[in-house]
Amino acid sequence: MEADSVVVTYLYNLQTSPAAECSLQYRVFGDGRIQTTLHYDPVEGLAAMPEFGVLFKIDADYDTVEWYGNGPAETYWDRQHGAKLGIYQNKVADNMAQYLVPQECGAKTAVRWAKVVDRKGRGLLFTADAAKPMFFSALPYTPHEMESAKHPYELPPVHYTVIRAMGEQMGVGGDDSWGANVHPEYIPDVTKPVEFTFTFRGI
Repeated sequence: MEADSVVVTYLYNLQTSPAAECSLQYRVFGDGRIQTTLHYDPVEGLAAMPEFGVLFKIDADYDTVEWYGNGPAETYWDRQHGAKLGIYQNKVADNMAQYLVPQECGAKTAVRWAKVVDRKGRGLLFTADAAKPMFFSALPYTPHEMESAKHPYELPPVHYTVIRAMGEQMGVGGDDSWGANVHPEYIPDVTKPVEFTFTFRGI
């Protein structure tokens, strides 16, 4: 433990077969910063990992997101060549793509920092490790809520802003047909240890 910080570590048993686990460490500094490190050791026989990161649920009043990364539209690992690196801002609800069937959407790549705030500018600031930008999203629904709805009207009332800070996120594929698989270079490599570090604090 460093002199000016306290460390809390959680060990999670993942609901996979074969069994796997990951650790989540919070290093809390006196100035309010929380350095967060997610670590996973490989387990033979597991399928590809869709994403590797941390999900936060906060009150829906925090409805504005600003980020320094690729934009202005959503970007993914294999869908970012048309984007420009810059500082962008929109409403959390604007990140919900208007698909006929609700599904994964709204991701941002190459994010250096991101803020999710309310109308008074209060909220959370997320900062990536300088050596590795992060994947980031802020949406009104959890992944489970989006996957469970077959039509937009089946989505539940909005009560939360769901933030995902990710070190890895699988590409979307579909480059030569709707059902085309993701290219191997855009799938997280789970044959070796995976670690993701970012920092967040209140603003």
